[in-house]
Amino acid sequence: MNSTIVLGIASIALAIAFRTQTDAYPATAQRLPLMLIWLVGVLAVMMISEDFFRRRRARQATPVQPASEDEPISPINWTALCAFGVAIVAYVTLIPVVGYLVTTTTFIAGSLLVSRIMSTTKALMIGILTTAGVWALFIWALNLPVPILPFLK
Repeated sequence: MNSTIVLGIASIALAIAFRTQTDAYPATAQRLPLMLIWLVGVLAVMMISEDFFRRRRARQATPVQPASEDEPISPINWTALCAFGVAIVAYVTLIPVVGYLVTTTTFIAGSLLVSRIMSTTKALMIGILTTAGVWALFIWALNLPVPILPFLK
């Protein structure tokens, strides 16, 4: 099983998990999350289907013709996948305790720092700006009941 299929299945599972969290929202507040959940689900199914049909065409191709000009798919990095899964569970668990602002900024900046794709300053700025943007949309504009800093109460 390659990373495309694993990512597609994980996306569907995550969308289902997020759907269970929207039951407590008022009907009008559920609209955007439900649209995003459906979008993620449809895109995940399309990813899995595309991979299936690509593999099928490769099996049916003659040996003389190359199956694909793409590079071979790299194996799944199970350590990184499991670590990221644990981080997601920790993120969801810590939001009610620590709050949205601290947890989201730490999760985003921490993921970027651990992946070592950018400097510490850039990772922190992206974490802060992403948290502020999501806060402006979901908490300020849509008035969703998200615990901002519950430890201050």
